[in-house]
Amino acid sequence: MPNPLAERASRGVAAVRKSLIAEQGCEALELDYELKLLLFLTARIDGEVNHAEIQYAATVGRQLDWSAAHDRLLEARVLAQPSYDLSALRFGGMHPAWGEQLFRIAAGVVLADGIINHDERLFLGNLAHQLLSGDMARMERILNWLESGGDEPVDPPPVEVPQEDLETCLAELTQLAGLANVKLEIESLVRFLEINKAREQHDLKGAAMSLHMVFSGNPGTGKTTVARIVSRIFAALGVLRKGHLVETDRLGLVGQYVGHTAKKTDDLVRQALDGVLFVDEAYALVAGGENDFGREAIDTLVKRMEDHRERLIVIAAGYPDDMKTFIGANPGLQSRFTIHLNFEDYTAPELVGIFKGFCVKNQYTLETSAEAALKARVAAELKTAGCGFGNGRYMRNLFEKAIRKHAVRLCLRKHEWTKDELSQLTREDLT
Repeated sequence: MPNPLAERASRGVAAVRKSLIAEQGCEALELDYELKLLLFLTARIDGEVNHAEIQYAATVGRQLDWSAAHDRLLEARVLAQPSYDLSALRFGGMHPAWGEQLFRIAAGVVLADGIINHDERLFLGNLAHQLLSGDMARMERILNWLESGGDEPVDPPPVEVPQEDLETCLAELTQLAGLANVKLEIESLVRFLEINKAREQHDLKGAAMSLHMVFSGNPGTGKTTVARIVSRIFAALGVLRKGHLVETDRLGLVGQYVGHTAKKTDDLVRQALDGVLFVDEAYALVAGGENDFGREAIDTLVKRMEDHRERLIVIAAGYPDDMKTFIGANPGLQSRFTIHLNFEDYTAPELVGIFKGFCVKNQYTLETSAEAALKARVAAELKTAGCGFGNGRYMRNLFEKAIRKHAVRLCLRKHEWTKDELSQLTREDLT
């Protein structure tokens, strides 16, 4: 007997499947397995499988011309799995068109008995994260369409992401104090990518290269600042569609119970798709030992780096020695993080230059005696500085203290000031 809901939910699935096999080289059996796994799992969310769900699954199978023997083969494979993990929907996560087809069919299963309970809605939410890149509005449009039987759900037009000029981004990188070796490495990478793109335009083979990076350096050496610029550079080159940066650390990736970590990590990856995921103090993920949930975050991250290799770049950052431990914690990290940039501590002249940069940005000037006092203070600080020295962060804090002293000094002496008095820092403000 025809099942209108199943026919509507699986409309187009055969065409998408055929296209993936012909154009993307996907294996028919693997696509069928993903669909069977989804039918199996979704029907059991509310307990035992009912007649409506059985009829629904049979209609979907007919849409793909599954024989009874093929259906039994798929079910045997599903039952042989030690656990039922949504990450097994590999092609659904990699190919948006297939992911949407899978989600539509799962949503139809949930609606087959006419009721969506709390557990089923929670399952669909998790599935939307896996197959719809976390687009919950899209999930609701699909559910409304299946329930109403109306027109196909139409997404609003995509927001255009303005593309930045490459040379503007590189100029911004060049203007940063110090980091000579980092700038050289990034420019070299940029020129390689430009030539690679030009070769492809002339029907020459482009060299494949992993663009995931490790930024090693002490605090305040510009790792986050450079990561933001690098993300924009990749967008300007067309390597990434958006080029936004999502910043996180151990707290953002690691959960508090079994299964929580993978979801937290997945959520952040989805936010970062078409951009850069910046993991600060990444070594903290291996600090808890073999049974710590940080290892689960690493395993999940490694898999997603492979699943979304065309849409995601990961930059892991931290102290130099600790980052070696991090990279050695998982063979997948070693093979994917092939670009290592070392952020050296700033020299005294570079630190002074950073302070002057803050002055220019905030419309302050340095009196001659104030500049001498600044140089003396930086030299003294570097003599006693340990591995925890803040580098650029220290200079920002010093600048903020100086302008507070400047404000107090002016207010204590009078209440009408000239433009020069309001903008000039003196020796007194830096001692």
